[in-house]
Amino acid sequence: MKELFNPDVWLSLFTAASYAVFLRNLLFSGGLGASEVLRAAQRNSEILLTSLLVSLFSTAAAALSTAAARLLPPLYYVQRAGLYGGVLLALYLAVCGTIALLPQEIARHKPLLLKRMGMSALNTIVMGVPLLAHLTGESLPGAIGMGLGAGVAFLVVTMLINSGLHILQQNKAIPPMFTGVPAALIYTGLLALAFTGFTGQVLFQ
Repeated sequence: MKELFNPDVWLSLFTAASYAVFLRNLLFSGGLGASEVLRAAQRNSEILLTSLLVSLFSTAAAALSTAAARLLPPLYYVQRAGLYGGVLLALYLAVCGTIALLPQEIARHKPLLLKRMGMSALNTIVMGVPLLAHLTGESLPGAIGMGLGAGVAFLVVTMLINSGLHILQQNKAIPPMFTGVPAALIYTGLLALAFTGFTGQVLFQ
């Protein structure tokens, strides 16, 4: 309980979250969850729900995986990936079971929740957060912060792409052969280049 009032814990959490959003944006720098971002960006009504679910699963998966890995002897890469996948699958099944037990008053929302749950939980960004937390040597608070940061990064990227898609649809100066998916991919690539600038990586020499 005392750790909740420890400034180092909150600093570690905030630093890891900022790292996941800006310095190592998992979606733009790593391409994780790209297909889910593009899918969510086309549905205004599902952006917040999907982002919330991604944040929930990435945070819980990172925290549980980090805690479980500390209780086990050193693992090889394949073993660690299997551990992370098992933790995420167990978490997904547990949440699905909880949703199935919800009262009948909200039964009409169950199909949408279960549909978005599968897409939000079983994707590369959620799976990549525990691995990145391990590679960067994050503590448990850092792993939690990285999971929250992944959810924020997903929301920011989705809203940027959603806004860009609306602008592109209204732009009559785009040649017909570039309308639709080609223009969206070019726009997304330019956003990825902008976010890559935060990492300090040299792309062209």
